[in-house]
Amino acid sequence: MSTTHPFWELPLEEGGKLLLTPCPGTKEVDLIASLAQLKAAGATAVITALEPTDLPGDGLAELAQACQAQGLKWYHLPIEDDCAPGAVFDAGWAEANKAAQSILDRNEGIAIHCMGGSGRTGLIAARIMLARGCELETTVAQIQALRPGAFTRQAHIDYIQMFK
Repeated sequence: MSTTHPFWELPLEEGGKLLLTPCPGTKEVDLIASLAQLKAAGATAVITALEPTDLPGDGLAELAQACQAQGLKWYHLPIEDDCAPGAVFDAGWAEANKAAQSILDRNEGIAIHCMGGSGRTGLIAARIMLARGCELETTVAQIQALRPGAFTRQAHIDYIQMFK
C-alpha cells in the first residue's frame, strides 16, 4: 500500500501555487493522510469538483469535515464528469474564486481535485489562472504538461475557450 498521495504542483508567476490531485482518500492513501500531505505541500484550501454522487455514502460530507479538521478551507464547485460546469458550479464560482485569489495573493497553495485529478481539476485550475490574467494557451499548456488528460474532452475545450 502506498503512503504518498499523488499531486502535481503548478507554481504561478503571479504568486502562490495550485496542487492538482486526485480525490484525497483515494489512490490507496487514507483521507486524513492525503490531506495532511497536501497541507504539508503548502495547501491552505481544497476545491472539490465532485458531484455528491461521485463518492459513496456520505463521502463528500466526510471530505468537507476532514478538511475542516486539518485546518483547510473547503470549497465545493461540482461539475458532472466529462461535462462543462453548470448552474451549481456557476452559483459557487464567485465566492470560491475570490477566496482562491486571496490565498494565491498570500503566496499560499490551493489543492484542486476531481476524482482522477485531470479533467474537472484542469477546468478549475484554468479558470483560477485566467482570473489572474494568464493567457489561455499558456494556461492550458501548463496544466496539460502536468496532467495530460486535462482538456481532452470537447465539452471542456469548448467551455474554457469562452474565457479567452
